[in-house]
This record gives sequence, structure tokens and C-alpha cells, in this order.
Amino acid sequence: MKFPQIARPYFFEIFTVVNFILLFLAYPAIMRTTAATFPAIFVSLVLCFLVQVLIGMAVRIAFARRRGTMRDLLAIYRSREWIADTVRMIFFSGLCGYAYSWIKLAIPLLHRRLYDQQLWNIDRAIGFGYSPTVFMVTLFSSPWLMHVIDATYATVLVPAFSIIPAFFLSVPERRLRIAFMNSNTLLWLIGAWLYVAIPALGPAYSFPEVWLPLAPMLENTQLLQRLLMMNYRAVHMSLRAANAEPINLFFGVAAFPSLHVGFQVLAWLWMRRLTRWGTLFGLLTVFTFIGSLLTGWHYVVDGIAGALLASARHVAATRVPALPRGSAARPSPHPPSTT
Repeated sequence: MKFPQIARPYFFEIFTVVNFILLFLAYPAIMRTTAATFPAIFVSLVLCFLVQVLIGMAVRIAFARRRGTMRDLLAIYRSREWIADTVRMIFFSGLCGYAYSWIKLAIPLLHRRLYDQQLWNIDRAIGFGYSPTVFMVTLFSSPWLMHVIDATYATVLVPAFSIIPAFFLSVPERRLRIAFMNSNTLLWLIGAWLYVAIPALGPAYSFPEVWLPLAPMLENTQLLQRLLMMNYRAVHMSLRAANAEPINLFFGVAAFPSLHVGFQVLAWLWMRRLTRWGTLFGLLTVFTFIGSLLTGWHYVVDGIAGALLASARHVAATRVPALPRGSAARPSPHPPSTT
């Protein structure tokens, strides 16, 4: 008898579980800590993704009602296959986020050497002997502009981190949803292990003299950077002290590659393929790349690596199986096949 599609594991599910196993094998002591923190944090992540799905569904239903296709869309949303896939996607999105956070947080425990100087040198090679970061900071050093960057850098991440999951997790077509989940899971978890392979704190931490004159103009950024460094030191202290300071799971520090840039690139690649909003996400990607340099979070090579990683994951997800262009813009009136 043919194994039902609804029970078959998807690639993103297998890959997430494999990464948990790799984390436990690399640092067995973390198992006890993850067991203690898992329930509350995992539930909060799942609820976050659930809200995004519900918002995405509500928006699609509103548009379908205007087009006269609401009945067909609701038929898909009520199907057993779509509901089962949605539950699995929400569950493994939360699990992926939890695994990513622990891998990133555990970097100083897994690989203690830092490669900031090497990344800085690569940047200088890219700039033919002159640091592109110093050039960008000098070029955009106007006080009002730096205040704008400080106030908006985190804000521009919101569309990608909120709209993209809502968009794809509420898509009627199963193949499209699975392809996005595969590319997104690959991006974050491979990126997390690249953090471990090439640990780096970022230029603001390793070359603070570049940003010290800008401190009055980057108050929000530097406050967050101080909080992350305090957390990083607490992780270090946990190796030597039984009663170390509290550790925030979401305050890991890593520079290479830039997954802020990487996820923006992934969002742009998907949205330009499926919607008319590709230009907007392209502009957000450029802003994120420039902002990551001006605030000192990343080196130029970090952004390039993040963009290349996202592009490779997108190509892999959209080629096997091949997805037609604009498939999200024309939802099928029938529930997706389960064969």
C-alpha cells in the first residue's frame, strides 16, 4: 500500500531534526539546558508563527472575497492535507528557530577562536587596500543620516521577518509552501553552522575605534550591542562558574555570514518571482546591507556571503521540483493533490 503523503517527512523536517542531533553531538552538555528552556521558548515561537499564518489567511480571504473566489480558497484551507501541512510547518518553524538560536548562542563553547581580523583583511582586499567599511562610515557620517540609520535599521527587517512567513505559510499551493520552507530552513541552519565554522563578533566589537566617534548618533544600536556582548560574556562565564549570569537565548553574537542580508535576499528572490513587490524587497535588501556596515554589525564579506547563501538555497528549492513563475498569484481552485 502506498504510504500516505500526509505522513511522509518533508526535507525541512528531516534537516531540522538532523541539526538538533548535530548540536547535541557537538556539545552534549547543552542537552540538559535545552530540556529546561524548550517548553516555554518553543511554545512562544509556535504561537508567533501561528499568528502570522492566521494574519496571512485573513488577508488572502479578504482579497479572495473581492475576486469572488473565497469559496474555493476556503475549501483548500479546510482540507485535511492543507491543515496537516500547516501544523507541521508551524511546528518545524518553531523547532528550526530554537535550533538556530542554540547553535548561534553556543558558538563560544564550540569554537573559541575569532576570525574578525581575517574578515577585516578580506574586506580591505575587496577595497583594493582600503576598508569599504571605513569608506562607507565616512561617506554616510552626516549626523542626521546616522540618526535615521540608527532608528530604522531594525525596522526594515520587520517586513521580511513578518510578511514573508505570513505570505508563504498561508499560500494554498503545497509545492510552493514546501519549497519556501526548504529554502528558509537551509538558509538559517547552514548559516548557523557557518557561524560556528568561522566565528566573528563583527567590526563594531573588534574595531571599536571606527564607531566611537559615532556613539551619540548610534545610541539604539550601541545599546543593543552592549546587551549582546554582556550575554556573550555570560556564555563564556558559564564554562567556569556554576552560578553564571542569566543567558538570553536570542542574544547570540555572530557576523559571518550576515543572515539579515541573506534573509532579505531570499525574500526578494521569492517575492520578485511571485508578486509585484520584488522592487520593494530589493530596496530593503540594499538598505539592510548598507545599514549593517554603518552600524558595525557586519563586514562587507558577511553580506556577500549571506546573499550567495540565500541565492543558492533559493535555486535549490525552486529547481527540485521546478516551480512555475507566478504560481502564487493564481491559486488553484482545488485542494492540492496528495499524490
